[in-house]
Amino acid sequence: MTLNLIKTFFVSCFVINIVSALSDLKKENEIEGKVVVITGAAQGIGYAIADNFLKNGAKVIIILDINVPKGIQAAKELNCKYGKNKAEFIECDITKDLERISKIIYKKYKYVDVLVNNAGIFKEIKPRKLLLTNAVATIEFSLKFMENMRKDKLSGKGGTIINIASTVVHYIDPFFPTYRGTKFAIMGFSRSLGHEYNYKKNGVRVLTICPGETNTTLGLDNSNVNSEDAAALAKEYQYQIIQSPDNVGKGAVEIFKNAKTGTSWDVENEKPPVESTDTIRLLKIGESL
Repeated sequence: MTLNLIKTFFVSCFVINIVSALSDLKKENEIEGKVVVITGAAQGIGYAIADNFLKNGAKVIIILDINVPKGIQAAKELNCKYGKNKAEFIECDITKDLERISKIIYKKYKYVDVLVNNAGIFKEIKPRKLLLTNAVATIEFSLKFMENMRKDKLSGKGGTIINIASTVVHYIDPFFPTYRGTKFAIMGFSRSLGHEYNYKKNGVRVLTICPGETNTTLGLDNSNVNSEDAAALAKEYQYQIIQSPDNVGKGAVEIFKNAKTGTSWDVENEKPPVESTDTIRLLKIGESL
């Protein structure tokens, strides 16, 4: 009789643990009630992600951006659309303000459930600024916010980090090598940080989104592109559909709700997201994507 009771006890504990794990997984994939920080969310893809996350029940969106007029306007629009105090703008230069900004956010909100590292530039002729903005800031923000999310720390309850790369990581051409390098850095960092081995320890999911050509104001500085290169670029991208930022925003919601940690997803051509392949194509000059 005693042996049966012991068996029943251990089976019950096993079932309870399984149910609890499934419940945690379901909560992890729910947007409703989440505190979300998005860098570069004053416009473009970042704004579209903010809009779609609020549409799906996020508690609040914290917009971090260096563009003050656009940031104020973005928060105002989102609050008008979804209700008072649903969005807050905080001026932020992601290359220098991490410590100050994180203190402000955690003092007011206590916890951040989701971080989206979206801010980026396309200034090929300023390689140091490009690296600091696109790659270094993404890495530093991810590590900083992960420390407060991780379940193996006393106050951590898990969370999700989404890093925005680009479909340029899937092919090699001779153009914009520094920009491409920053996106490769984001991809490698995110997939390593989000590896299942790390996730089992810290409970923080890390996902990568690779948007294709998107109608944004991302500052492509093409002052060093000659007419020959411009013609080759035009031929390379001739069949690409320039998608709306909203398509990426909707894709981000779908990815958040369904993706496993360490995965990467392509959102392009105004279509739903698809999981990225692990192949890299070497393009010849004049070859189309």
